[in-house]
Amino acid sequence: MDYQKYLSQRARNLYGSLGKQTSVPIPGLINLGSGTPDFVPPDYVFEAMHTALNQQKIQYTAWTGIPELRAAIANKLATENGVTVDPDSEIIVTAGAQEALMATLMSLLDPGDNALTPSPHYDEYTRDARILGGTLIPVDTTPESGFVIDVAQLEAAITPQTRALVVVSPNNPTGTILPKSTLLQIAELAQRRDLLVVSDEIYEYYVYDGNQHTSIATLPGMAERTITINSFSKSFGMTGMRLGYIAGPAALIEGMLPFHHAMMICANVVTQYGGLAVLSQPRDWFKDVLAEYDRRRKLWMQTLDAIPLPYSPPQGAYYIFIDIRPTGLTSAEFVKKAREEAKLVFQPGTIGGGAGEGFIRGAFTKASPEFDEGLERFTKFVRGLI
Repeated sequence: MDYQKYLSQRARNLYGSLGKQTSVPIPGLINLGSGTPDFVPPDYVFEAMHTALNQQKIQYTAWTGIPELRAAIANKLATENGVTVDPDSEIIVTAGAQEALMATLMSLLDPGDNALTPSPHYDEYTRDARILGGTLIPVDTTPESGFVIDVAQLEAAITPQTRALVVVSPNNPTGTILPKSTLLQIAELAQRRDLLVVSDEIYEYYVYDGNQHTSIATLPGMAERTITINSFSKSFGMTGMRLGYIAGPAALIEGMLPFHHAMMICANVVTQYGGLAVLSQPRDWFKDVLAEYDRRRKLWMQTLDAIPLPYSPPQGAYYIFIDIRPTGLTSAEFVKKAREEAKLVFQPGTIGGGAGEGFIRGAFTKASPEFDEGLERFTKFVRGLI
């Protein structure tokens, strides 16, 4: 057997065209679709990690994480989200939200099982389910609805093999925040059909124009059937530090522990002390970050209005979902052409289900002056197409 060919094909079956993975910058290329925030956490986070290293805190922690961090997470959930959890039995500290979602799906899906989620959605859920022999079933939303799921359509997609509903709000890639009325309908459906809800809330701090984020675990009857996933990557700019968490009922957390242990044993101990530091201090510093992201959000909308090109107004997260159908190109064609001719990088709207065809994902994560130059290039490029 040609194992190199075999393994390469398996990877492509999961990821499609892998492309060339490189950390070497490409001169002149501006990424206006990146999901990586461009700020760093306060200095006291790094000081806490330095202290942990100096004190040689390098041994395994409990599988679930250091008690102090779990207590801080429980306090954060109670005070900011209204979610009550026991730090000793209802939290797992993970190596980011990526590991959290994989451990969650490993505990929920056997081969042949499925979970449902509104589309467009974050594409890693699709790959994780496929790795496990399961399926993530996308339920299409529409631009006309602001990409808010029709819960009747969600129910129509339920099969005897459905184990969970996956909710990501604020949403990647659309920037949609699910209104509380929709979350209440999802909660009623989950209870009536006896399904779990996986609530991915990693963009909870990015909300604009008076919108509010609601944790579905706070709704009546949902605490016992909701698994909440969150991370320090988006909230605190700690992407490469790989720190996140799962919160949920003790029985579900216990069921996830073997999968978490198999992948990680425990999250990086030094990073855990960084996470403890950032949760132990006021979050006033983030106000400036959010203000800057809101400034870029508005510049994106002004740019699109001036071209003009339709878009879905971002309510949350740091993405803008741009309707490129007036150009006559598909999502993939637009992304390829923008890279080759304008040296701009975007994500096609189809990365998370077919409902995103005809759209691309822009982002607010590039600092000026590159951000401003990118918008200028984008304007010139699109006007050359339409």
